[in-house]
Order: sequence, then C-alpha cells, then structure tokens
Amino acid sequence: MLGKMLNSFFNEVEWGELDYLVLDLPPGTGDVALDVHTMLPSCKEIIVTTPHPTAAFVAARAGAMAIKTEHEVIGVIENMSFFESKTTGEKEYVFGKGGGEKLAEELRTEVLGQLPLQQPDWNEEDFAPSIYAADHRLGRIYEDIAKKVIEKLQ
Repeated sequence: MLGKMLNSFFNEVEWGELDYLVLDLPPGTGDVALDVHTMLPSCKEIIVTTPHPTAAFVAARAGAMAIKTEHEVIGVIENMSFFESKTTGEKEYVFGKGGGEKLAEELRTEVLGQLPLQQPDWNEEDFAPSIYAADHRLGRIYEDIAKKVIEKLQ
C-alpha cells in the first residue's frame, strides 16, 4: 500500500519546476527507504544521525544503501550533538560524542552541521516553536547548513 502511495507521489503529482524536493525518511533501510531509492533516479542525500554509536551505525547502513543505489551522500547532519547549559555555558554530550564525524568518515563525506539539543523558543503570540530567526543561534546553524547544501548542489 505504501509503495502505491509513493508511486503516486512521484509520478502523479504535478510538481512544476522544483528547485529541491526534500524527503524526510525514517531511519534505517526498511521498505520505504528501499522503495524510494529504487523509484528515484540518482539523488543527493543527507544522512542525519545523533552522536550515539547505535544511531550512527543505523545511519551508516542507510548511507551504504544510498551509495549502493547510486545516490550521492553529500553530507551528514548530527542532531542532538550536545546540550549547552544556559546558566554555565557548559556543554554536556548526552548521547555521546563523535558519531557524526565517524559516520561522515565511513561514508566518505563531511559533517554539514551539528545541532544542539535545546528546548524550542516559545512565543505564545506566534505559535511557531520550531522556526528560528536568522539571528538566533540555531537559525544561524540551519542557515550555515543550507548554504553548504546549496554549494554542494551547484
């Protein structure tokens, strides 16, 4: 059933002229990821992981599948890289350290960015807790990642 939905999504939707089509796939190498890899021509992929060794291992399998299906892995993003105390500024590596770097090394690519574990900003007047202004610390990280991705795609 999901395969039919994906086929419809890729072949029956009138997308018009796209600059980018971003798909957020579940982790691992399950049926959804395999279907997407076989349905789409060679694509550029970003592999997301946390620093935890088990997460990086699962992400490495997904990256290997991408490479095996002739998709290009353009980089790695490490999510929840650390927690930084607002009080002391001290960083704590809640999920370990180095998983993103190790993954990038295994996939022969680079780390595009490391996102900290942080509570979202909450503005009750504007209910958009996951959107960060360009001058916000996380906004700058996302913008830096976006610039690196655009540079790699040109």
